Amino acid sequence: MTKRKIAQNSLPGSSITVGLDIGYGVTKAVTTDQIVTFPSVMGHAREIKFAQDDIAERHPGDQITDDEGAWFVGDLALSQLPPGEMLRLRGRTANEVTMGNAFRLRLAKVAIGKLVAGMWNRDIVHIRLASGLPVDHMRDAAELKASLVGQHIIKTDTAELVANISEVMVMPQGYGSIYAMSLTESGEINRQHTYRRTGVCDVGTYTVDLALDDEGEYVDAESGSVESGVYTAQERIAAVLERDYRQKMPFKIVEEVLRTGVFRANGQPVDYSGIVEEALAPLRSATLSLMGEKWHGGATVDVIYLSGGGAELVYDEVKAAYSQAQLLPEAQLANARGYLNYARFVSRQG
Repeated sequence: MTKRKIAQNSLPGSSITVGLDIGYGVTKAVTTDQIVTFPSVMGHAREIKFAQDDIAERHPGDQITDDEGAWFVGDLALSQLPPGEMLRLRGRTANEVTMGNAFRLRLAKVAIGKLVAGMWNRDIVHIRLASGLPVDHMRDAAELKASLVGQHIIKTDTAELVANISEVMVMPQGYGSIYAMSLTESGEINRQHTYRRTGVCDVGTYTVDLALDDEGEYVDAESGSVESGVYTAQERIAAVLERDYRQKMPFKIVEEVLRTGVFRANGQPVDYSGIVEEALAPLRSATLSLMGEKWHGGATVDVIYLSGGGAELVYDEVKAAYSQAQLLPEAQLANARGYLNYARFVSRQG
């Protein structure tokens, strides 16, 4: 699942601007010429008894050490840790400051470490970050900024540096997708985006978020979140597979069945497309219900952008109900790209 498109590592003392989308399912980080994505999971590191170096090479940057010990993150955690030892960021925690934001900070440090892989000797890199939170969690933005701003030692298996995060911008999550379309990559107003009232439906792992922009102004009454998401389908598929084969299936297998409708049992393909359609029903109904609550029939919304890792899974149903709906290209990366566009826009304003 990890994607890594690296152009050239940053030099010590350099400054980089990062669009960072710390999703409940996948963390995405983009810069001018780099893209990094990895699953938002982690767990305490454990000894790997065979082929440690080969495994590390398969999952570069997925090991990090901090004051709380050594951690496996992303695909390395998924491949090497039992499900009971894996931690996930899911909704609000009991103590968002000490738990939720500490989790986000560690994911952010892993993302930065991947972006500057190959930098050692605790060289300093100066970073401007733009990120987002689910619409209904925006009251936690100040705490998230406080946890990210400052100097952080990052020590992974591919880098050891000091990240000096000088500025953090936090916006409603779906606004990243709006800025991906209404701003250019250089941070200028996109003159081709002529819509007055722009809506975004961001379908993530644990939340579905709506945001409405009216000529550059956020409309709170027509924006909101629901704690649904792709996980509802994943859990139903996992339960059926466990029932049919009397064992808990790894996340990667469940995700493959969700995306393809096929499970390979004893080396042979088994059709699970019917089960997948049933499993997706709650996500699709929750998405349409939230859209109906906030936008009714959508008559006053000029365009609706669908983004997030679950966008393709609900697109047909949303399009049938809202003819102005558009599936964004590389929908999973849309928020991160928009955050980066916005950070450049702010920079241009002086």
